[in-house]
Amino acid sequence: MKPAVRKTVARPAALTGVGLHSGATVRLNILPCEAGVGVRFVRTDLPGRPEVRLGDVSREAPPFRSVLKRGEAEVHTVEHLLAACHVLGLTDAAVEIDGPEVPGMDGSALPFAQALLHAGLKELSGAGVEPLCVSKPLSAGRGEARIEAAPDAGGLAIRYALHYPDAPLAQGVRELRIDAATFLEEIAPARTFCMKREAEALRAAGFGKGANTQNTVVVDGDRAVDTALRFPDEPVRHKILDLIGDLYLLGRPVKGTFRAERSGHALNRELLLALAEAGKD
Repeated sequence: MKPAVRKTVARPAALTGVGLHSGATVRLNILPCEAGVGVRFVRTDLPGRPEVRLGDVSREAPPFRSVLKRGEAEVHTVEHLLAACHVLGLTDAAVEIDGPEVPGMDGSALPFAQALLHAGLKELSGAGVEPLCVSKPLSAGRGEARIEAAPDAGGLAIRYALHYPDAPLAQGVRELRIDAATFLEEIAPARTFCMKREAEALRAAGFGKGANTQNTVVVDGDRAVDTALRFPDEPVRHKILDLIGDLYLLGRPVKGTFRAERSGHALNRELLLALAEAGKD
């Protein structure tokens, strides 16, 4: 498949917000870089400003998020930002961050996409970046959760089936071929979610300290608590958003058809790492 054109931001983009899990205020700056650098996170709050790069995927990441880790430096909850980078084609940038978690903003990928579009993306000269193409069917599963990948000459397509028992709002199927317009209109605005019965348990376990009913859709049966839904099936759309972001953890655009049922970050990463290994053959 033809290499993707490398792109960086034309101007710096800045965002400030609270980490969904840490509850800490975080400042994030996306800065232009030369071709070939890739997307790298710079922990400005740590001695020596250590870098964490796409590809530094933590296999032991906590539930409900994806994490990049190199040495003692970590960056948590990268998936919403990476979803925007993936679809808009940002391949090279320095992401300066003064904390361990990407700010949650409104719980979706839209603020990140808007920041990138406002900054502008410019093409970089030189060799492009080879997409990670699915060359043969692969799958990963655990219990009732499963995710499959198959070749697709047309680009990236995702079908997600969500099913939480006794929660009609967190059930349904959505299938889309992903491009920039579809992502911005149909997927990027969808916020993260959790079940009402799980919310207190998550906080007790140290998660969700920055979550509220505006940046997280709290599902109570067939309704959302204290918020108006952006889409009737907002939870399943957010699962597609997470998968798009997780697929970019290795720093290359991904081409293939993905079918997922009840999968989350752990299975997404398992399949992605298997795809990367298969690409070495």
